This record gives sequence, structure tokens and C-alpha cells, in this order.
Amino acid sequence: MSVLDEFVFGSPLYTAGACLIAFLIYKATTYTDIPHIKGLPEIPGAWPIVGHLLKLGEDHATTCEKWWRQYDHSVFQIRLGNTRAVVVNSFEDARKMLVGHQSALIDRPKLYTFHGVISSTQGFTIGSSPWDDSCKNRRKAAGTALGRSMMRGYFPMLDLESYCIVRDLERDSNNGATEISIRPYIQRYALNTTLTLCYGIRMDTVYDTLLREILHVGSAISLLRSASENYQDYIPVLRYLPNNKKNAYSKELRGRRDAYLNLLLDKVRVMIDKGTDKPCISAAILKDQETKLTGVEVSSICLSLVSGGFETIPGTLTSCIGSLATPEGQIFQERAYQDIKQHYPNTEDAWTNSYQEEKVPYLNAIVKEAGRYYTVSSMSLPRKTVTEVMWNGARIPPKTMVLINAQAGNHDTDHFGPTANKFDPERWLEDTSEGSTFAEKPSQGLAHLSFGAGARACSGQIMAQRLLYSSLIRIISSYRIVASESEPPNTDYIDYNQFKTALVAIPRDFKVKLIPRDKEGTEACLASAKARTSEFYKEE
Repeated sequence: MSVLDEFVFGSPLYTAGACLIAFLIYKATTYTDIPHIKGLPEIPGAWPIVGHLLKLGEDHATTCEKWWRQYDHSVFQIRLGNTRAVVVNSFEDARKMLVGHQSALIDRPKLYTFHGVISSTQGFTIGSSPWDDSCKNRRKAAGTALGRSMMRGYFPMLDLESYCIVRDLERDSNNGATEISIRPYIQRYALNTTLTLCYGIRMDTVYDTLLREILHVGSAISLLRSASENYQDYIPVLRYLPNNKKNAYSKELRGRRDAYLNLLLDKVRVMIDKGTDKPCISAAILKDQETKLTGVEVSSICLSLVSGGFETIPGTLTSCIGSLATPEGQIFQERAYQDIKQHYPNTEDAWTNSYQEEKVPYLNAIVKEAGRYYTVSSMSLPRKTVTEVMWNGARIPPKTMVLINAQAGNHDTDHFGPTANKFDPERWLEDTSEGSTFAEKPSQGLAHLSFGAGARACSGQIMAQRLLYSSLIRIISSYRIVASESEPPNTDYIDYNQFKTALVAIPRDFKVKLIPRDKEGTEACLASAKARTSEFYKEE
């Protein structure tokens, strides 16, 4: 080394400069939108640039649940690339955060891929929208349309769609001789419900081309909304890489979604012109020149119902039937059947009342337990604080992302007891002793976290519960559901989901046998339902 080199590289000035550059690089690669929140534990091991993204792996909810137990902190902060997030795990902390601070957590963050690319044409779904007057108006409209007072107007739709499930199961199950996958029937059930609500349109076949396109595109978009699938939401430099396949795929899905949403709305316009439109949200708004909602807001409401219902309802109902089909679940299934007979000795009465009331306690318990145990949206849609939140001495500043780990809260043994990790509808019942009449436990407020809570709780939860109830009462009163020996259901509350990276769980495939309980009685119920519903929602 020359004297000059020795002077330059060995000088304090060089050392200080090198340290300064290293410090600046460190700060640049560990920068977050919100500075470290003092007084709130942070999970160790974050990397520069990516933060905790790599440590979280594919299954964020399960990893965060493990961190909660490992570090003994239910609420902690993590780094998702350049975004600082607060994660809430326990049931009690989630309830305090969502209900106790609901005004502060009323907002949603905007994410580049979903909000900036996929939703740039049809607007945001209600659930994912940042809070503003438009979101408030859309929530109010959706809440009114899906409220309990409006339920009577949906009786024909509920009667028809739950009839079609049993009609096609009866046709395809071959008196229990043929094992069938039940999920496609339930997908059509859920999607037809939302299509009827929004557009007055339905599809009668399980494998209708448009129906399958809507389901495929919706599921693909759900995968793109997950943090584990979308690092570019949190590491901005990834958005500008050449040949960005994520952006190209997002734009392709946006185009396909726009195509079917525009097709459905055009069908409504044609029906209005012909005078053959059915009562539905889009027709009511399109015909009301004085409406306060814009075209984009109408699209947003319909998009919210279509994309929300067809993912969550099939995930919950399919998985619930899987649990009931197991040897343990058949005990619950038989008790539910006996409770149905207790309230409706005549099976036809159970059918005709299935969509009008929810008065069978054991069925209500199954619906509630299915929602709790199978947390189909394991990490609830992220919130964003609009004002400061004081949490055990820590100050969570405005504009901070808050993640509610609904899966962890729904299986919190501190709240649900030692059987929290088991599917057990009887946790919601007062007395399950032999020979007793089943009765539901008095409501204690928030039952579980699957519908969210507070100011941004799911607007469709009343409709969702009715859909689950009306289909289950007809299926259970008609069949004994038995799991396939060769393709049994996976009933683990984590592993039942075949795509851990999806925003909404997609259950693993399984098959069941449907053993008729009273074939003549079911045929009579089907005949009556066919006569009642034959003129419902027919395209003219």
C-alpha cells in the first residue's frame, strides 16, 4: 500500500465517511412509513428491505399465532417491507381493539396491486375501501339491502337456491351409492344468491361457463391480495422491474372481471328496457334518477356482494359439512337432526320454514361453530388508524396498519377453553345431557371474529347466517352425511385450507356419501319446492 493510500484509507475521515455511508444504507433499507412504536414489542429478526416478510412464510396467521405464544405478547409490531404493522392475536385484545377503538380503526390502507391495478376500473369493494363519504354511503346502502328488515323480500331466492342444492345432490348422489364433492354445489348456491341480489340473474347449472369464470377470476384475485403473494405492495422497487408478471397478471384478471361485471349490468339494462327486470340492487338504482350513488359506487356495491359472498360462504359451509361427515361429527349431525324433528315433526314444515326463521338451537350452534372454527379469512382485512390509539402505555400513531389475527382469536384457549382447537357446536348450547331439549346460551356480545367487529364489521353477516342455516336444515333433514374413506375431509382448522397464501381459504377437496333418511319424504319436499319456485327468477 502506498503512503497516499495508507493516509486516505487509514485516516479518521475515511472511517467516518464509510460509517456514514453504511448508516445511510442501513436507514434506507430499514425505513418504514411509521417509525418504531415505543412501548410495543417488536418481533426480532427483521431483515433489511423485506422486514419480517420472509420469516412470516406463506401462512401469516399461523406464524403470528406462534409468535404470540413464543414471546408471550398478544399485540406486537412487525415490518412488512417498508410498512410497519401492529398485529393483534388474542380474542380479548382483538375485541378491545375493534370495539373499544372502532372510531380510530375505521379506515383501510390502500395496497398497490389490489387498489392501484386490479380495482382501477370498477372501484374498490366496500370492505377494502378507505373511509370517506362514498364508502359511508355504500356501506349504508349495502347494510340496508342486507338487513333483517329486508329478509322477507329474499325468501323466494333462499327457497329456490337451497332447493336447487338438494335437487342436484339427490340427482348426483345416486341414493348414497356415489360419492360426491359437495363444494361445487355450494359455490353455485352462494354465487347465485349474490347475483340475484345484485342483478336479478341466476345460473341453474353447477358448471355454467360464466359461473366458473366468476369463481376462477375471484379466487385468483383473492390470491393476489395476500401479503405473502404480493411483496410488491410492501417493497415498492419490485413494482418497476422489467417484465413484471404480477402486474401483467393483475391487469389480465381486471380485464376478465370487468368483462363479466359489464355483461351482467348490460343484461339488467336490457331487462329494464323490456320491462322484464327482477327486483335487485342494480335495477333499483339504474331506474332511480334521483339516487345519490354514482355508477362506480353501484358497481362497487355489486362487486362487493359478488366477490365477498361466493368466497366466504362456500369455504365455511363446505368445511362445516366436512366436519359433520366425520365419525365424531356424525354425533353432532344426528343431534341436529333430532332437534330439527323436535321443532318440525313434519319435514316439509322444516323445509318451508328453513328460510323464514332460525329457531332450531342445535343448527344455530353448528352455524356459529362453523364460523368460529373455520376462519376462512384468517387475517382479517387490514385496518388503518385515523387517530392515535393508546395501547397499554404505547402510542400507536395515525396511519398505522393494524392486522387482526382472526384465526388466532377464534382458537384462543384463554377465551374458548381447552377445546378451542376442536369443532364442537355444543359449546354454544346450555345443556346437552341425554334427553334434554337443546337451548342456546344467552348471547355474550361478540361470538367470534370471523365477521369482524366494530364500525367496519361485515355488512352481510345476517344474510350469511341465513344462507348457512337454510341450506344445512334441508341437507341434514334429507341425508345422513358420511365421509368418503378414500377421499376424507381434512378438518384441521389450519390445514383444511389448500392455499395458505389466499386471502380467503379454499378448502381441500373431499367427497361424501349422502344416505337418504326418508327418500319419499325428501321427494315430496323437492316436489313442493319445485312447484313453489318454478317461476322465480326466470329469464324472459
